[in-house]
Amino acid sequence: MMTPKLGKLVTLRATEVWGNEPQVFTPWLSENLDLLAEALQIDELELKGTEVAAGDFRLDILAEDAEGHPVLIENQFGATDHRHLGQLVSYVASQSGQATVVWVAERFKDDHRAAIDWLNASTIEDFAFFAVEIEALQIGDSDPAPFFNVVAKPNAWARNVGAVTRQSASGEEPDRHRVRLAFWTAFAEFLKQRNSAFSIRRPGKDHWHSFSAGRSGIVISNTIYTKKKRIGVELYFHNDPLKIGIRQLALEKGAIEAEFGEPLEWQELPTKKASRIAIFRDGFDPADVATFPQQHEWMLARMDAFRRVFGPRIKTLDLHGAVESDDEIEEA
Repeated sequence: MMTPKLGKLVTLRATEVWGNEPQVFTPWLSENLDLLAEALQIDELELKGTEVAAGDFRLDILAEDAEGHPVLIENQFGATDHRHLGQLVSYVASQSGQATVVWVAERFKDDHRAAIDWLNASTIEDFAFFAVEIEALQIGDSDPAPFFNVVAKPNAWARNVGAVTRQSASGEEPDRHRVRLAFWTAFAEFLKQRNSAFSIRRPGKDHWHSFSAGRSGIVISNTIYTKKKRIGVELYFHNDPLKIGIRQLALEKGAIEAEFGEPLEWQELPTKKASRIAIFRDGFDPADVATFPQQHEWMLARMDAFRRVFGPRIKTLDLHGAVESDDEIEEA
């Protein structure tokens, strides 16, 4: 057997590759958010702006995740410092809803890494904090390849269990929240085992969990209803107040349902900004752990079908007239 010829892997500092952080690295990262999203295990990041004004500071990059929530990205070369940590906390304080904060640096000092861990442990589950070290890898004379090393991130299980515990103490229907957390946590593991293109970054207590559909403001959302003993999968338009998107798709209803292989429910939700195209399965109890495998199989098959059938179509929709999205998925 021939001994393989191997090269030597060399790690390069960010300054050796990009040189200047604000003038070179920030524009490069804004054009390559898919690489950062992959490292963070976020389905999708859509650029919204660079050098965005935020109080007395300017945020390096503002992006949105697949559900339309802001992702605040702050970069710095060299070792982390207290000034950037203070800016990140100020950014978060200005947010009224769910947000993800990403601090990118060449090297994280131990106290700043600990601060990110503390923020993840101490803030409400609506906020997620990531500490990411950036460097480049090179073999021989090859082009350097960017490498994002996530050194601190949210502990999804601990945070959500803590949230349920706090709700139990306040008397806010803890059983329903425990059921949802258990279902989504098990589903997250199921998707991981299947090597699915879908992933759950942070299991929660809501009756729904959304996944990227390939276009901002539109998601594939899974729903569970314990009282109705019902589960569902749907294409959900967060910002379709004039029902533009769903009506364009309805022009192809026959072809769409033929490709999908099952009839769908087309719900314009006239009193809401949102609309949905959904399929439901009655007789499945989200609290029944014994039937989780069957429920998860059913969900994943429909999620794949939604992405296959609707993915190319929603990219060509003319959604002129869209407004800010509602975060919550309306119950069917």
